[in-house]
Amino acid sequence: MKRISKEPDIRRQELLDIGFNLYMNKGMGGFGIKDVVNNAGVATGLFYYYFKSKEEFVDELLNDFIVKNIVFIQEILVSKELPIIQKLNDSLEVFWTFIEKLAPYKHASSFQTEQHFRLEKKLFQQLQPLIQQVIEEGVINRIFHTNNTYLASRYILFGLSSIAHSENIELNADTKKEMVQLVLTTLGYNQKENVS
Repeated sequence: MKRISKEPDIRRQELLDIGFNLYMNKGMGGFGIKDVVNNAGVATGLFYYYFKSKEEFVDELLNDFIVKNIVFIQEILVSKELPIIQKLNDSLEVFWTFIEKLAPYKHASSFQTEQHFRLEKKLFQQLQPLIQQVIEEGVINRIFHTNNTYLASRYILFGLSSIAHSENIELNADTKKEMVQLVLTTLGYNQKENVS
């Protein structure tokens, strides 16, 4: 069978995408480099051209997953054009899409690995200051009423994480609405007060 030549960035991304699916479905110990290259239809040497080891590969694919999925949330949170409440609502909408994407993998062993918790920690480190900044803007503009923006931002992040991990929460429109309401309540938002 003739191998198809692809641009290096495309081939590298293909390996990461294949690796991510294998990792999420089988966990770190459930797949090997051979599985990745067989699925991609490439030689093992090509894998080592891009990655030094399986561990480095898993770190890369988790980082790739983070970048792809939080870049939109980050863009929303730092936007100068969006009103504060819209920033919050839009970022929660993107988060909801993110947890829907992860839902099929909830039962996978990869959700209980050190790599997964490292991924989550990195996600929190990147998002927490941005969420805190939006909350601070809301407090300054008397939209939100909280005395500790750092604590509020962490509380929201950990609450959202628990929704993403829970096996007992149904992902439907009512749950999504309740999630938004809980975040707004945490921030002391009063919709009646803020109607223009």
